[in-house]
Amino acid sequence: MNKYASLGLKACSRAKERFGVALFGGDPVVAPGRITPWPAAKRKHLKALGAVVDSGRYHRVNHSVVTELERRFTNWAGNWTTRAVGSGTAAIHVEIDYYKDRGHHVVTAALNWPGAVGPISISGLEPRFVDVDLTLAGIDDEAAADTMGSDVAAVLVTHLFGNNVLAPRTRAAARSRGIAIIDDVCQSIGAVKDIVDGEYLESDALALSGNGAKHLGAGELGFVLTKDLSLIEHVDHVSLTSSSRSGARIFSAYSQGYNYRPNVFSAAIAGSRIKSLDRQLQKRRSNATTLWQMIRDLPGLSPLFDPTDHNQSMLNFPLRLEPEMLGFSQGSAGRDFVVELLRAEGVPILVWLTRPVFEYLPAVCGRWNAADFPNTMKLLDTMFCVSEIAPPNDGEIMKLYADAFHKIWSALPKILGRGA
Repeated sequence: MNKYASLGLKACSRAKERFGVALFGGDPVVAPGRITPWPAAKRKHLKALGAVVDSGRYHRVNHSVVTELERRFTNWAGNWTTRAVGSGTAAIHVEIDYYKDRGHHVVTAALNWPGAVGPISISGLEPRFVDVDLTLAGIDDEAAADTMGSDVAAVLVTHLFGNNVLAPRTRAAARSRGIAIIDDVCQSIGAVKDIVDGEYLESDALALSGNGAKHLGAGELGFVLTKDLSLIEHVDHVSLTSSSRSGARIFSAYSQGYNYRPNVFSAAIAGSRIKSLDRQLQKRRSNATTLWQMIRDLPGLSPLFDPTDHNQSMLNFPLRLEPEMLGFSQGSAGRDFVVELLRAEGVPILVWLTRPVFEYLPAVCGRWNAADFPNTMKLLDTMFCVSEIAPPNDGEIMKLYADAFHKIWSALPKILGRGA
């Protein structure tokens, strides 16, 4: 059976000779090896790792590589004190655990990453999901603000796609009711800066990831960022079990024993990237803007958020389709076919999440109905990301991506049997 029969692709057998699309045997636009995949390994990373080897110590939270990274990132971010932990998920867990006595629920978006939401249940609390805003793919500001009751301990605002989710009503409502504000900026490192008209986010704590796919491209690593020094100390109550920051070999009677200590080798790689972090962000933004300028006139295609807003972190370039405008029916099949066509042309396309977050988590699965979150479901059916927009990939690479988009959009009507 033709795998594309459900899309009515009557012309597939003639696609190569008629259109030259790579999925059906044509030549791809982007040649193999033309793109540099992130984390864009460099010789300087070997030097950073060598410094750890030369130190003779490969672990400890008070390793000089870790403490120097914390100092440098604090200086880069401004406003916040930084503590390194084992992952972005670990950072979120520490932060939710710190505020868990304020209530029984955490308000967060249904379009979310399981590693961000899982710590809610781990901390003994229950998530309260709200839908997202279609124009930003972030938590629906009005819905979240209206959900802030006396039983809410915190709101978890996830900046899921390298975008800035300002959510002013949500933050104001939380502040007025003593509800903690936690920002998951694991994919939006620029959100730790003064992005709100020159001011910093109104937030109690931010969680950042140094994972190899993220901006610091290091490995397994995370950071707690806050102005609350008691929260910084709370890291050790959740995590540190067998050695104090003074270096003494002791066991704390107050630790929960999660052992979220940072990886020293990952910290070394992350530290080597801080000097060029502003340039990296600028290049990601510039590449996304360049690409969008070249494909913005394609029908049925729109960005999840404005790529010309140069406060966005642009981990990837997220886009979404209007399937009906391209001749597809509603649902994910049209998106999936377009993604397959683009991938065959050599464009690095990522479809990351395909379900609302509660369907990934056994602790809450079955207690929420996907149909109650229509914006979440629409985005899950229609969105995809162009990855590999980080340096050293440049405008020439973006031009290749754009050429592939135009090639596919030109061929689609005939491939679908609806054109001349």
